[in-house]
Amino acid sequence: MRSALSPPIPGLVALLCLGLIALAPDAASARTGGSPCAVVRVIDGDTVDLDCLGEGRFRARLTGFDTPETHRPGCAEEALAGQAATRRLRALVAASGQIDAQLGRWDRYDRRLVQLSVDGRDVGARLIAEGLALPYQGGRRPDWCARLR
Repeated sequence: MRSALSPPIPGLVALLCLGLIALAPDAASARTGGSPCAVVRVIDGDTVDLDCLGEGRFRARLTGFDTPETHRPGCAEEALAGQAATRRLRALVAASGQIDAQLGRWDRYDRRLVQLSVDGRDVGARLIAEGLALPYQGGRRPDWCARLR
């Protein structure tokens, strides 16, 4: 016999269903590969440190674009352009309302390959449109010094 304090089973099932409906937006994000993440630190224009729910903290190489180097640049022009791309990515992250990270595989430098969106817009596409990055899908990197001179 059930006590007066325990909820009836159909009522409990209904409460659980309501809870699942309330979580639906998060579930949809998970289905598309998104992971709740925070950008802990912007390293340069295409590398960040992320802290993602269920994944922990790790270094991420942002995919789909390449920015000039700030660490060991090939020339002064590349260093300046790399600093500009880094500042812009920091500004995008600082002004963001929502970060979405599509987590990919790990690269040979022990970085997670990640497609990053800020407020629903891909940061790579944005940096490319602003002239701070070039499209990049792996392989040989652009010669930034030749392009910038």
